[in-house]
Amino acid sequence: MARSSSILPVREHRALSGPDAAGREPMPTSIRPMLAVTSDLPTDPSNYSFEYKWDGVRAISYWDGRRLTIRSRNQLDITRRYPELTDLGAALGSRAAVVDGEILALDERGRPSFAMLQRRMHAEGAPHIRRLSQEVPVWYALFDVLWSDDRSTMTLPYTRRRQILEELTVAGPPWQIAPAHIGHGQAMLETARRNGLEGVVAKRLQSIYEPGRRSPAWLKIKVIFGQEFVIGGWVPEKGIHRDRVGTLLMGYHEYPAKGEAPRLRYAGGVGTGFDASVHRALTRLLKQRVVPTNPFADPVPKRDSIFVRPDLVAEVEFRRWPSGGLIHQASFKGLRTDKAATDVVKEGHGCSPL
Repeated sequence: MARSSSILPVREHRALSGPDAAGREPMPTSIRPMLAVTSDLPTDPSNYSFEYKWDGVRAISYWDGRRLTIRSRNQLDITRRYPELTDLGAALGSRAAVVDGEILALDERGRPSFAMLQRRMHAEGAPHIRRLSQEVPVWYALFDVLWSDDRSTMTLPYTRRRQILEELTVAGPPWQIAPAHIGHGQAMLETARRNGLEGVVAKRLQSIYEPGRRSPAWLKIKVIFGQEFVIGGWVPEKGIHRDRVGTLLMGYHEYPAKGEAPRLRYAGGVGTGFDASVHRALTRLLKQRVVPTNPFADPVPKRDSIFVRPDLVAEVEFRRWPSGGLIHQASFKGLRTDKAATDVVKEGHGCSPL
């Protein structure tokens, strides 16, 4: 990942206290990341900067000049899980800073692999984490700066934030600034397709950073479609492996109207993407969650379904999701612990370009 140069109110970030006598703002300790909207390539590409869409976990890092804290999308402190990133603070220097990015694990071909990253995401215990940091090293792709020089940068336009990020950050062995190119969306999407990446993200040049909001100022254009789903049950395998998961029953939440309770809508089944270790882990987790009734608002057209408490979130890839239908050619990629099941909604789009 080589370095490359090239509106709405800001909400929800918690600060330590109010401004001091010199007018300096206290550094926030918790910022929810800005999110992108699923879209096609913009028709005015010269107004956007394009980055690759990385298959990892979102992470915002807080450096107060002495201590680095890394938080996940749902505000969990994940610093200890990635010890190879602790030197990022020293690279940032004496200035307090908050940077946004994606933590990745790379496969043998140098491509981001969410399946490999799963091992790091769920690791517990310092000895185990240290061993995995050697077996499955991570990269940190940095793409935004939210705080620098005692000031929030979130109300600055994207182009200015990008400039500050490149001035601020020193590249290190496990982190680099993610490449970005103005106006080259089609070419980058083709590169993503050739290299098996998820797609690209288009960021409007004059856009501010909108914490906690899925904003149309950022567009994600996918090569292979995918999103999070809630697991609402499973169908056992046939034959000698009847105690294992054959198909996961997936859903998403639909919010009918403001103030009304969400409904879990059935999105289809996922029957591929499991190896032996995944089978064991999923079977154990699902058996702990068995419930007597269907949690979906829709009937499930699968015999022998076993329903579960819908609190597990899975990342799923699929090739097509027709309007009013179910996901097609879906594959399980892994469980996510950085997103609440109640936050899982249908992101949109139906047909993959593949």
